[in-house]
Amino acid sequence: MKIALVVGHKKKSPGACNDLCGVCEWGFNSMLVNQIETLTDDRCEIKIVYRDRYRDLPEKINALNPDFVICFHANAFDNKTTGTETLYYYKSKKGKKMASIFQAKIVNALGLKDRGMKGKSTEGRGGYILRYTKAPCIILEPFFIDNNDDYRTVVSKYPELLRACNEAIYEIINVV
Repeated sequence: MKIALVVGHKKKSPGACNDLCGVCEWGFNSMLVNQIETLTDDRCEIKIVYRDRYRDLPEKINALNPDFVICFHANAFDNKTTGTETLYYYKSKKGKKMASIFQAKIVNALGLKDRGMKGKSTEGRGGYILRYTKAPCIILEPFFIDNNDDYRTVVSKYPELLRACNEAIYEIINVV
C-alpha cells in the first residue's frame, strides 16, 4: 500500500510553536514522519509530502496516487488547552474509520485528554485537504504544541507516539 505522510506547514511558515523550546509544528512533524518511514516494512510504500502552496497540496498528493493520507499537525490555542484530536472529512466513511484508529492509538500512547474525532466540511479547519484528496485522508493533532505540559508529555513519550503511529498505519492497511 502507498501511504502519503504530509508534514503540516512548511519550513518558512512552520505553524504553531512552543515558546519555551522554540519547536514548531513543521520541525517536530518532519522528524516524526521521517522516523515513521524508517520503521515501516515492505507492506508500505511511504511518500513524505512537503507543502509548497496549500492550494496545490491536494493535487500534489493525488499525483502520488496513495491508498490513504495522514497529515501531521499539532494544535495551539491559549497555552493551556490540552489533548489529542483527529480530523476527517465528514462524508468519508473510510476517513472516519482511519480517524478512529489513530485517535485511539494516540490517546492511549500519550495519555492526554481525548478531544475526539471531528468530522469537517470543506469550510472547516483542514477541510480543503480532507475533501480534495482522492484517497481517504485524516489530520492528526496529537497534542497542543503551545501547552508546555503537552509538549513535555510528547517528548517523554515520543517512542510511544512513534509506535502508536506505526501500529495505526498497519491496522489501517488491514481494514481500509
